[in-house]
Amino acid sequence: MKISMMAMACALLGGMASAQWSDDFNRPNGPLGPNWTVVTGTWAVTNNQGAHTSTPANEIAVHNTATGTYNQFNVTLDVFAQNLGNQFSGVLIGYGGTDTIQVKIQDQDTVAGFSNIGIYHRTSATGWGAWTGVGTGFSALTAPFSSARMTVSFPDSNTIKVELDTDFNGTPDQTYTKDSVLTIAPNLGTGYGLMGWGATALFDNWTVGGGATPPPVVYCTAGTTTNGCAASITASAQPSVTAANACNISVTNVEGQKSGLIFYSINGQLIQPWNATSFLCVKAPTQRTTTQSSGGTVGACDGTLALDWNAFQAANPTALGNPWAAGNKAQLQAWFRDPPAGKATNLSNGVELTYVP
Repeated sequence: MKISMMAMACALLGGMASAQWSDDFNRPNGPLGPNWTVVTGTWAVTNNQGAHTSTPANEIAVHNTATGTYNQFNVTLDVFAQNLGNQFSGVLIGYGGTDTIQVKIQDQDTVAGFSNIGIYHRTSATGWGAWTGVGTGFSALTAPFSSARMTVSFPDSNTIKVELDTDFNGTPDQTYTKDSVLTIAPNLGTGYGLMGWGATALFDNWTVGGGATPPPVVYCTAGTTTNGCAASITASAQPSVTAANACNISVTNVEGQKSGLIFYSINGQLIQPWNATSFLCVKAPTQRTTTQSSGGTVGACDGTLALDWNAFQAANPTALGNPWAAGNKAQLQAWFRDPPAGKATNLSNGVELTYVP
């Protein structure tokens, strides 16, 4: 397929503008480059493009600095079929855990150009296949093509979307999705990379970035107090490693004039009975923040608790989780006095934060 140079240039500029990490492979022929670690196979830069130059399938090269939670960024890659045998080029998301997501565009050498798409995950140390869920696993493309810009994104934490722009005009021509990402998400790492098959696979303009930051995730169930209050915890935004934005934690619907605090963990979500109505929503060990009064009115549900997350972390550099890196998570919950209740206390629901750069 002949591509307009102007259209390709505009699409490239648009794709690179918000990238956190990128590689256009515009350098002399030779090794893939110092930003990459070749895990398996042989890779190279050839005529200002990336190339997989060995024949086996599912060989891997990993970027040395790109990192983030799987749904934190979009990933793009330009792929090219040379019609010289079986091949695929693909991206890796979540590398470094016991599971990894692979999205590949494949030439089965049955038609001119690419013929198939695969949305896979790691099934074993060397095995790859589709996970259980609704949507695309490995299937024929809607229509074959010889080149495209592939964009992989996560419109929500349970869904992966793959868009293919086959004329490089900035508008997807083919779209594929698959749900049930959450079934494998706990086992994903935070790395990004490339995957290839066949000695003729060419690719270009790899980027990671530009994705809409997913909001903090509210989970678990708040307890009901002796006065019928169900305390609700929220966060204003995801925290930034560089404290580039405010991250304020608010707890509303707390019993009035009660002593309470916000505590957190870095070990994952939990739903474990606390008393007759409350659940402990964070895993030990935990870190407490400063005790405070809920204010409001005795016997009413107009009390509140609050925490400036950035200020607490700055004032407590040895607190649990500090120093933070992009992709790190924290699970927060509120605790407050409720003397007639079991354990003389009650708990809010939980909120999970994910650090952004």
